[in-house]
Order: sequence, then structure tokens, then C-alpha cells
Amino acid sequence: FRSSLNKNQNKMIKLLLLVFSRCNIIAITICALLGFINVYAQTTFTGLVQDENGEPIGYANILIKGTTSGTTSDVRGNFSFPNIFPGKYTLEVSAVGFKKASQNVAVGQDGETSVKVILDASALELETITVMAEKREDELQKVPIPVTAVDAKKIESLQINNINELGRITPNFLTYDDGAAWFPLISTRGIITIDATPIVGVYIDDVPLFNISSFPSFLNDMERIEILKGPQGTLYGRNSIGGVINILSKSPTNELKGYASAGFGNLSQYDFQTGISAPLIKNKLFVRVNGGITGRNGYVTNTFDDRELLGREFYAGNLRLKFIPNSGWLFSLSSGFESRENQATAFVGNFGIPSGYLNSVRVNHPYEVRQNDNGVYNVNTYNNAFKVSYTARRFQVDAITALQITDTRRMNDDLDFTEFSLQTAVLGDNDINTLSQEIRISSNDDSRLEWIGGAYFYLVNNKSFSILESGPDNLFFVTDSATAAQYPFSRINDNEIRQDGFSLFGQLSFAITDRLKIVGGLRYELENSSLEEDLRYEKDGQDYEYPLLGAVPASFDLSTQFDAVSPKLNISYQANPNTLLYANVARGYRPGGVNPFVADDEQAVFDPEFSWNYEVGTKNKLWNNRARLNASAFYITYTGQQLFTIVDLSTFAFGKENLGSSHSYGVEVESEFIVVKGLNLRSNIGYLETEFTDFTYFGFSGNEIDNEGNAQVMSPRWNGNIGLNYNLKLSEKWQSNLSLDYQYTSEVFFDAENLHSQPGYGLLNGRMVVGNKNLELAIWAQNLTDVTYLGYGFGIGGSGANASYSLPRTFGTTLTAKL
Repeated sequence: FRSSLNKNQNKMIKLLLLVFSRCNIIAITICALLGFINVYAQTTFTGLVQDENGEPIGYANILIKGTTSGTTSDVRGNFSFPNIFPGKYTLEVSAVGFKKASQNVAVGQDGETSVKVILDASALELETITVMAEKREDELQKVPIPVTAVDAKKIESLQINNINELGRITPNFLTYDDGAAWFPLISTRGIITIDATPIVGVYIDDVPLFNISSFPSFLNDMERIEILKGPQGTLYGRNSIGGVINILSKSPTNELKGYASAGFGNLSQYDFQTGISAPLIKNKLFVRVNGGITGRNGYVTNTFDDRELLGREFYAGNLRLKFIPNSGWLFSLSSGFESRENQATAFVGNFGIPSGYLNSVRVNHPYEVRQNDNGVYNVNTYNNAFKVSYTARRFQVDAITALQITDTRRMNDDLDFTEFSLQTAVLGDNDINTLSQEIRISSNDDSRLEWIGGAYFYLVNNKSFSILESGPDNLFFVTDSATAAQYPFSRINDNEIRQDGFSLFGQLSFAITDRLKIVGGLRYELENSSLEEDLRYEKDGQDYEYPLLGAVPASFDLSTQFDAVSPKLNISYQANPNTLLYANVARGYRPGGVNPFVADDEQAVFDPEFSWNYEVGTKNKLWNNRARLNASAFYITYTGQQLFTIVDLSTFAFGKENLGSSHSYGVEVESEFIVVKGLNLRSNIGYLETEFTDFTYFGFSGNEIDNEGNAQVMSPRWNGNIGLNYNLKLSEKWQSNLSLDYQYTSEVFFDAENLHSQPGYGLLNGRMVVGNKNLELAIWAQNLTDVTYLGYGFGIGGSGANASYSLPRTFGTTLTAKL
């Protein structure tokens, strides 16, 4: 009966996917009919932007709130919106040097409507930050969840060039680089995993990335980066148990804009980028193209052969098209490509190292490893998305189709990190194809009830082929001569994992009073996972089998299914126009799956993991919006943790099991204020306590290890940063900018036994820019005080740990020309 039920459910999933694959066409057709009905009623309104003295303001940005329509004023301050439906609208107008303004407009059915917008000169006020955290545009200080956002200017001043540098943005949200840009880690509020499946959802322009290998390593041409902490399953779904990284690219506009930059630095660093944005049809069709290449030499020496490791080269390109036929419709198409090549991993430590060994090596032999193989990693990613939006007077429909392809290859990678030939990944090919479709509909008016809902479907195909060699030096560790004679031999895995799933979600927000609001959300997810496993062994080019070493071929197919409900409840209270109080309860979920490298199908399946997040917070504007202070406190229970361990002692096969449970709690405080005109100070601090409440497994020696009461790995008790940004006008045309940022992290443990750790450290980064609207020169440096630290590490099944060095001091200069 259970088998029959699963088959029927699989058929239902496939049927839904077939139906859903046509939903975009249906959605477009429905929206087209709605648009056709309203075409006859469209009209035009124009406007003028001026300052308080009646002088025109050119190049002001004008947006119709709640729609996809936006434009820019000309040099005389004039702007226009053709083909607008009659009705009441709110304009949001902003310009450099002026306060942002909102103005209501009533567009009539007959003739042309005209409006005049007056902007006041900017006082000492912080800029208003807009975010898309809850799938709709809103002011950061009005969104009742812990979210932090940085715009393009702050991205530059913080020197955020790749996803591993996002930890500079907000407390208790840390990113770690393995040195090879192969397997980045994200740790947030005590939730972390060393795994290809992320615990934080990463979205680029509304498109999710399902695998860590697909994460972008080359962030350029970004408009804004938002970080949402705590479970975000209601609106974002799978893999958002720890939060969401929402990356928004710069959109093509009605203006002709372009840039080109060239940068050089130590470690033979180079960075070249260029881009252009232009209207192909004025007010209708726009294009934006950008691309670049960056690279550097390695900084860790392999004393075995005197090679420099961890050199890398990335290049990327993006094409974005936007078509706005009228005020209701928006079509956007984006296509991006990124390629990265990395020279080997470089880990210190290994099996059996005593406590304190890693720190001793770091102090006495910094930036040195000794390994007999130097691998190469290649990753190519392709991101493609087509989005259709239709905005009516009371609702908006969005349909997003995405195709994401990731091809990875590693060759001759030393897995034992020693000068001996023990374990080598001779070849590892991995091809991941992800097709996803989302349709959502949301309210678009100012009523007390706001709502959003929709459906999401996806198909993932993950094919991998690997050759792992157990080298000849293994014989020195085997006492039995007959067994020792079996080395070397190769393990060959040819696997395919397929996933398909769908989810239905909805969220309601109701304003009980003008100040008190309640939000409720719910998401249901269903996922099927299947594995085709083909494991065999070779010796001297022939099929091989030797049970004493666990070298036994295996071939099996299996499938499994998981579902979950992710609820959310939020209450917020606007105590006054400048103070917001809120409380959240939300459940996080990460689906289960299958282990692709095990010989026994009974060890292949692992179950979902869950979390409950409870938090309270406040957001405040202080001193006439001269300062901003946000704070939150949280408590999280984390159960069924999917942790890597030895799932088969006979073959030392690694995989995921639901071994751990933990809890964490802490406080986060973020602030920014204007000290004097031109000088801003930003600071944040996070306090975090973590504890395993249940985490027992068997180590390599077969002994049981109980980690109850230990702290979570890669989760420092204290972390935060402080930064300043100073703008100085040198003349009518020239200005300068100086930014400094200091980031601190207290001790972190690399292993669950808490035997191996990295002491606390601080990093100082700086950047100075001089330029005008067409040309600027930047001088920059990271890790100015040249701190030597191990920025990434992991435990080895209760028998040791490995860690990788992060970058030493780097510095350079960049020249940028702008059109």
C-alpha cells in the first residue's frame, strides 16, 4: 500500500509540474486580457521637479509606489508617465542632495494630468533604505523582522567583492572561505552545516540557488544586498532555516550610463570590469550589460614542491533586458555566466592531532602546508531567468521562470593533506541543473489587509562522477602483509540524484489599529528525492573487490519523500513615528535527502531538520533621523541536525545523519548615525550562546563520542564591526571619500568536541577615493594589520581537524571611468 501511495504521489507531482510548466503562459494570457480591457482607459500625466526656490532638479528618480513604473527627470526637471490607468497614486521622488519626498496624485480619465513636486534641501538625515525582504517594497525601519541592507555605495566602502565577505554587514551572520572558493560556509545564530545544501537561502533577483557550488564568487554591478535572519520559510521556502541573502542587481534604466575600471594590487592581483546601460526604445525597452575578470596569485606555500597554492581567477558577464509596454506590465530577462578556477586547497591539521596543534602551526609555520598533490578546481555557473509582472489597481501578479546550471570539476585534489599518497580525488565531475517556477499574487493597495500567496515548483538533476584513489603509502599503516599488498586501488562513483517538489504559501497582514499589526503566514512543501548509485572499485585497470578494506561494489536505486509545514506569526506595534516594536515566532525547515557515496542503501536516507525561532526586536530613528538604532533578541531550538559523520566504519564513508540537537540565544544591536556633515559612524555587535543538547556519534577508532554541552562550531560568542565613512567636497567638481571598517570575531571552534579552535582576532580594512562624476581613483587595503588567522575549519569525526589560512594583508588601487 505504501509503495502504491508513493507511486501515485510521484505521478501527482509530475502532473502538477506539467501543469505548472504552462502556468507562465496562462498567467501572461490572463494578464494580457486584463491589460486589454483597460487599454482604452489609459491616459498620460506629466510633472516637474523643483527645489524650494523654484529651480528645476534634473536627474531626479520618480517611482510610482506599488507599481513597476519609474522614470527620471530631464535637465529641466520635467518627467512624464504615458499610458497610465486613471486612479490615485503615490509618487516617491528622490535626488542627490535633497530629502526624499512622497506626493499623492489623482490621474483623471480625460486629458493630461500634471503635477509639481518640491524637494527640500537635504539636512543632516540618514538616507531612507528600501528593501524587498517580504517580497514587496517597503522601508527598512517599517519591516518587523531583523533585516539589514546595504546599497551600492556601502558595498563599495565595505569592499564586498564576493559572497565570503558578507559577514561584514550584520552581527551573528558570518561567512567563511575555504581558500579555494569551492565550499563556502555561512553561520548564523548558531545554525551551520558543512554541506552542499545551504542553511541560508541565496536569491539573486528573485531566483534561488539550491547548491553552495552555485553561489556567486564575483559580486559586481550590485544595487543592494539584503540579509534576513531567522527562518524565512513562509515566503522563501526550502534551505532558509537560517535566513536569506537577497541580492539585487542594478536594473537597466532610461539613461545612457556606462563604466570601466582597472585595478591592481599585491599578490599580482588584477581586476577589470566594464558595463553599460541604455534605452533601446525610450520609456519602453532597456538593456544593461556588464562583465569583468579578476584574479591573484596564491599565498600559501606547499613546502613539498615549493608551489604557491590558493591562486584564483574569476570572470563573469551579465545581460539584462527590461520591457515596460505600459504602466501595468513589466517583462524582464536576465542571463549571467560565471567561471572560476582555483589552485588547490591548502589545509593544515589532520587525523590524531592534539589540542593546540593548529594554533602552534599558525604561529610557528604560517602560510605553509606540506602535501604531495596540488589540485585544481573549476566551476562554471549559468543563471537565466524570465519574469513577468502585471500591476493592477488592487493587486500584482509575478511569474518567474528560472534555469540554473552549475558544472564543477576537481582534479588531483589531496584529501589527506599530507606528503604521503593516501587519499587523492583524481577526478570529480558534478553537473547540477535546476529548473524552477514561481507564481505569486499580492495585494496592491493601502487597506488594512495586505496579502500575498502563490505556488512554487522545481526540478533538480544532480549527476556526479568521481575517482578516489587509495594510494600506495597506505600500506605503511597496515600490519597485515596480505592487506597491505592490496594498495593502491581506486573507488569509482557514478551517481545521479533527482529532486522534484512543490509548495503552496500565503501570508496575511492585518492592521488591527493604526499602530498595531498582526501577520500570519503558512507554507506547505512536498519533495521527492531519488538516488541511482553505482559504486565499483578498480585495481591495475581491472574490477576489484576486497571486503576487508570495504572495497565491495554496490548498485541500487532508491527514492524517498518529505513534506513539512512552515508557520509564522508576527506582531508589531508602531509606538510612535520613529519607534517600531515587534515579536516573531517562526518554524524553519530543511528537507531530508540521500547520501550519494555510501555502499548500503539503508544508510543513504537522512530526514529533515527543523528549528523554532522566537525573537523580539525594536527599530528606532533618533535625533530627527540623524541616527538609527535597531536591536533584537532571540532563542532558537534546532533539532534533527543533518551532520556529516562516518556512516560506515568499514569503508570510512562519509555522509549525513540526523545526529544533533542544539539551542542558541543571543542579542544583536545595529546602529548608524551622522557625527557631523559628511561623517557617518556605523557599528554593530552580536552576542551568541550555543550548546549541543544531543550530539553523539562513533569516531574513527570506533569509540562513542558524546558532545552534549559543547558549543556549536564556527559560531563565536562575540562578533561585530565598527566603521566610519567620511565625505569631503574638495571643489565644485571634485570630492573625496574615506572609509574604515574594523571587524572582530571571538574564539571559534572547528570541531564539535571543542578541542580545536581559532583565537579571537580583528581585521581592519580601509578605502580612500578621490574623483568627480566621470573619473575616480581608489586606494584600498584589507587586513591592514596583517593578522595571520585560520578563517575556515572542520572536525574529522572525533579524530582531529583541518583548517585553512585566510588572506594576509592585501592592497591595491583601482581607476574607474564613468559615462
